Order: sequence, then structure tokens, then C-alpha cells
Amino acid sequence: MKRQRQMRWLLRGGLAVAVALAPASAAAQSTTDQEQGTMRIGPFQLKPRLAFTNVGVDYNVFNDNANPQRDFTFTAAPDVEVSVHPGRLRLAFLSGSEFVYFQKFTSERSVNHSFGGRADLDLNILKPFFSASSAHTSARPSTEIDVRARHHPQSYTAGTILKVASRTSMTFTGRLSTEAYDEGVEFRGEDLSTALDNKTTGYEAALNLELTPFTTLSLVAGKEELRFDHSPVRDADSLRISPTVTFSPLGQITGSGSIGYRRFNGLDPSLPDYTGLVSTGSIGILMGGKYKLETTFTRDIKYSYEETIPYYVLTGGRAILAVQTVGALDLRVTGGRESMAYRAFPGEPDPGRDHVILYGGGFGYRIRERLKFVAEVEVWHRTSERDDTREYRNTRVVTGVSWGVMNR
Repeated sequence: MKRQRQMRWLLRGGLAVAVALAPASAAAQSTTDQEQGTMRIGPFQLKPRLAFTNVGVDYNVFNDNANPQRDFTFTAAPDVEVSVHPGRLRLAFLSGSEFVYFQKFTSERSVNHSFGGRADLDLNILKPFFSASSAHTSARPSTEIDVRARHHPQSYTAGTILKVASRTSMTFTGRLSTEAYDEGVEFRGEDLSTALDNKTTGYEAALNLELTPFTTLSLVAGKEELRFDHSPVRDADSLRISPTVTFSPLGQITGSGSIGYRRFNGLDPSLPDYTGLVSTGSIGILMGGKYKLETTFTRDIKYSYEETIPYYVLTGGRAILAVQTVGALDLRVTGGRESMAYRAFPGEPDPGRDHVILYGGGFGYRIRERLKFVAEVEVWHRTSERDDTREYRNTRVVTGVSWGVMNR
């Protein structure tokens, strides 16, 4: 009962923020950059956002093969970015929350928080930077894990950009990240904390060349050391070489993408090595002022929760095509696919592959410059070569409203 009362108060607070932001936006008309959705208070620049997402019906809340259960759900997600630019220093801080509600299955409700900050110092030739982020979330950690497990990722990054020539620079970066799961959280009989709590230390160097005012080509080389708190047999070192293309947010093509090479070496002789292609990217393309294509893709090693299966090679991609039809109305189509090629320890049988297919569609309507309504239907289908209890089908019929800084 106490948790339910807390959830009700948090949701009411989110609604109150939504109501309060509307007049605040009008009152700040003279000091607000309408295109960027920012407000200024003295030297501080604020970018508030509020979204109500996934408002609708989830027809298989637990992704269960034998007994799918449906429920009404929604998520309220306010956040704000605050930045200040004193002299050559720029400071930015981002804080956000998610209030996840399920009407019937109260165990699936959660309150998630995320925090992040970054500092950049411009010394002309040298531009040092530092960033940190932390989250406390019950969101599903991957497509493989269907339970909403409470976990706490953290990341710290420091480095500098060295200007070599007018269009050439070098970047040196060090990174420390950790991930910890609450004790006692299990999925299919496996303790997630025992299997997945880890620390990653990484170092990178990149040579960057500005090909155009909107396009930068980088050659990135890095080393990673992965260490597990409770499962040292999974410890490994990795070497990456990743040519990367980055597009300016001001161009017709936005985002970044990389395709490269990874050499993954297990410290324990029983951990299978991997050498081969890896990639990651998120790229958006505007076409003719009427079409917008958003794509994400990845190929890389992901650690499995299963004791006898250390990792799998994830290969997948997703695309959303939005077509502006009449006025502020756009129609959208979504499609995606992921393949998980599992690798077992020596002596264990071949685990095979799992596949996840996503398709759907819907529409969006921009009510005002920074206020948009979206309605979508998503269908998820997972198949498995080794265990049909891992398979499921799920349909989600959801709507959402977002206010604040938006992508084009």
C-alpha cells in the first residue's frame, strides 16, 4: 500500500509539472529560443522536457510463451538539462526520471532515475573534457533478459581534444564504467548480480578529419579491460579499431556510425575468443523535406546471464520511416531484427541462435512547435533454435505525448 501511495503521488507530481510548464513557456516567451526549446534564467540555459509514453495496452507483460498476460501501462518521464558557459568553460547537467505504471501487475511498477554531467574547457589548441553519468533503473537490460531487473550502471570519462591543423585533431579518452544488479534478482533461475556485475576500463585514441562542415571522419583505436565481480572466468581484454563517421545535427544526415574490428581475448583459457567485425551507429536522413529515415544498427559481443553461456554475438538493426502527409501529420512504419549467436564454454553443446523480429506502424501529430502526439502499434516475435520456452509474441498498442526540445 505504501508503494502504491508513493506511485500515485509521483504520477500526480508529473501531471502537475506538465500543467505548470504550459504557462511557464508562455511567460518566458521573450527569453525563450523557440526553435531550440530553451529558456534562460540569468547565466543558466534550461532545456526542460516532459513525455508521457507507452500509454496503452501491453498484451504480454512478461514476454511469456505459455500464458501471456495483458495490462494497461504508461510512463511519465520529465527531465531537464541545465548548462552555463562562464568564459572558456562550459558546464552541463542532465537529470531525468521515469515513473512506470502498470494497472494490474504492481510488481512491474518502478521509479527510475538518471543523472549526468559534463565539463568542457576550450584552451584553443587543447580542449579537455570530463563527463559522468549514473542511473538507477528497472528497465529490461537487453532483448535477451525479459525480467525488469533493478540495475545501476555508472560511467566516468575524461580526455582531451588536441587541435593539430585547421581541419585535423586528435582525441585521447579514458573511461571507467560499472554495472551492478540488486542482489537476489533472478531470471530463469540465474542470479543476475552473480553473472553480470562488472567493471570496464577503456582507453581510446582517435584521429579526426573534418571532411566538410557537416561531416567528420575518425579513425578510433581502443583497448578495454572487462572484469567481473563474481564470475572471473568471464574476464577479458579487447582491442578495437573502428573507422567512424560523424554527421552534424545541422545537416541533412545526422548521427554517427562505425564499422571496424574487435579482438576479444578471454583471460581464462576456457573463455572462447572472438575476432571479427563489429559495428554500431544511429543515423537519421532527411529526404526532400517530406521523408525522414531513422536507423540504428549494431554488431558486437554481449554477455549472457546464463552460467554455461558466457556471451553471444548480437547483430541487429532497426529503421523508422516517417512520411509527412497533411500539415503536421506524419505516418510512420517501423521494422527491425536482432540475431543472438550464443557461444558456449568448451564441452558444452552448441546453444544455437535466437532471433527477435519487430514490426509496426502508427502516426504522429505535431500539435505545437514543441508538443507532439504519437500513436503506434508494435509487434514483437522471438524464436529460439534450442528452447521453445524462450519464444514469445507480444503486441503493444500505445500512445504518447512529448513536450520540450525535439528532433527535427
